[in-house]
Amino acid sequence: LKKKPSDYMRDMYYSSQPIEIQDRQALECTFRMINAETQLLYSSDYPHWDFDLPATIYDLPFLSEKGKHNILGGTAARLFKLPPRNEKQRENLKRFGNLAAAA
Repeated sequence: LKKKPSDYMRDMYYSSQPIEIQDRQALECTFRMINAETQLLYSSDYPHWDFDLPATIYDLPFLSEKGKHNILGGTAARLFKLPPRNEKQRENLKRFGNLAAAA
Protein backbone atom coordinates (compact mmCIF):
# COMPACT_ATOMS: atom_id res chain seq x y z
CA LEU A 1 0.00 0.00 0.00
CA LYS A 2 1.19 3.48 -0.79
CA LYS A 3 -1.10 5.15 1.77
CA LYS A 4 -2.47 4.30 5.19
CA PRO A 5 -5.78 2.37 5.13
CA SER A 6 -7.47 5.37 6.78
CA ASP A 7 -6.38 7.55 3.84
CA TYR A 8 -8.01 5.12 1.40
CA MET A 9 -11.19 5.20 3.49
CA ARG A 10 -11.33 9.00 3.24
CA ASP A 11 -11.35 8.66 -0.56
CA MET A 12 -14.39 6.37 -0.54
CA TYR A 13 -18.02 7.36 -1.06
CA TYR A 14 -21.04 5.67 0.50
CA SER A 15 -24.75 5.58 -0.28
CA SER A 16 -27.73 5.34 2.03
CA GLN A 17 -29.97 2.35 1.52
CA PRO A 18 -32.96 2.63 3.71
CA ILE A 19 -31.69 4.02 6.97
CA GLU A 20 -33.06 1.97 9.85
CA ILE A 21 -32.75 4.37 12.77
CA GLN A 22 -32.83 2.08 15.78
CA ASP A 23 -30.00 3.80 17.66
CA ARG A 24 -29.58 7.47 16.77
CA GLN A 25 -26.26 7.73 18.63
CA ALA A 26 -24.84 4.82 16.63
CA LEU A 27 -26.08 6.42 13.41
CA GLU A 28 -24.53 9.76 14.34
CA CYS A 29 -21.23 8.04 15.19
CA THR A 30 -21.28 6.15 11.87
CA PHE A 31 -21.97 9.36 9.94
CA ARG A 32 -19.06 11.03 11.71
CA MET A 33 -16.72 8.06 11.09
CA ILE A 34 -17.40 7.98 7.34
CA ASN A 35 -17.41 11.80 7.07
CA ALA A 36 -20.98 11.61 5.77
CA GLU A 37 -21.30 15.35 5.20
CA THR A 38 -18.91 15.05 2.24
CA GLN A 39 -18.81 11.30 1.46
CA LEU A 40 -22.43 10.07 1.68
CA LEU A 41 -24.82 10.11 -1.28
CA TYR A 42 -28.56 9.84 -0.71
CA SER A 43 -30.26 6.75 -2.08
CA SER A 44 -33.99 6.23 -1.58
CA ASP A 45 -34.22 2.62 -2.84
CA TYR A 46 -37.47 3.66 -4.56
CA PRO A 47 -39.69 1.94 -5.77
CA HIS A 48 -39.20 -0.77 -3.15
CA TRP A 49 -41.80 -0.73 -0.40
CA ASP A 50 -39.27 0.26 2.30
CA PHE A 51 -37.70 3.24 0.49
CA ASP A 52 -36.50 6.39 2.30
CA LEU A 53 -37.95 9.82 1.63
CA PRO A 54 -35.48 12.75 1.51
CA ALA A 55 -37.00 13.83 4.85
CA THR A 56 -35.04 10.98 6.41
CA ILE A 57 -31.92 13.11 5.89
CA TYR A 58 -33.61 16.49 6.55
CA ASP A 59 -34.83 15.24 9.93
CA LEU A 60 -31.42 14.21 11.28
CA PRO A 61 -30.64 16.87 13.91
CA PHE A 62 -26.90 16.20 14.01
CA LEU A 63 -26.30 17.16 10.34
CA SER A 64 -25.49 20.72 9.31
CA GLU A 65 -27.47 22.46 6.57
CA LYS A 66 -24.47 22.06 4.26
CA GLY A 67 -24.22 18.36 5.14
CA LYS A 68 -27.88 17.80 4.30
CA HIS A 69 -27.44 19.63 0.98
CA ASN A 70 -24.35 17.57 0.16
CA ILE A 71 -25.94 14.23 1.00
CA LEU A 72 -29.12 15.05 -0.93
CA GLY A 73 -27.32 15.95 -4.15
CA GLY A 74 -24.41 18.35 -3.72
CA THR A 75 -21.80 15.62 -3.35
CA ALA A 76 -23.20 13.75 -6.37
CA ALA A 77 -23.11 16.98 -8.42
CA ARG A 78 -19.47 17.50 -7.49
CA LEU A 79 -18.41 13.85 -7.83
CA PHE A 80 -20.11 13.23 -11.18
CA LYS A 81 -19.63 16.79 -12.49
CA LEU A 82 -23.38 17.26 -12.97
CA PRO A 83 -24.43 20.67 -14.29
CA PRO A 84 -27.21 22.51 -12.44
CA ARG A 85 -30.66 22.04 -13.98
CA ASN A 86 -31.88 25.54 -13.13
CA GLU A 87 -30.80 28.80 -11.53
CA LYS A 88 -32.01 27.84 -8.03
CA GLN A 89 -29.92 24.67 -8.14
CA ARG A 90 -26.94 26.68 -9.40
CA GLU A 91 -27.31 29.07 -6.44
CA ASN A 92 -27.46 26.18 -3.95
CA LEU A 93 -24.46 24.40 -5.47
CA LYS A 94 -22.50 27.64 -5.34
CA ARG A 95 -23.67 28.43 -1.78
CA PHE A 96 -22.46 25.07 -0.47
CA GLY A 97 -19.26 24.86 -2.51
CA ASN A 98 -20.27 22.22 -5.06
CA LEU A 99 -20.49 24.37 -8.20
CA ALA A 100 -16.85 23.98 -9.30
CA ALA A 101 -17.57 20.82 -11.29
CA ALA A 102 -20.61 22.35 -12.94
CA ALA A 103 -19.20 25.84 -13.62
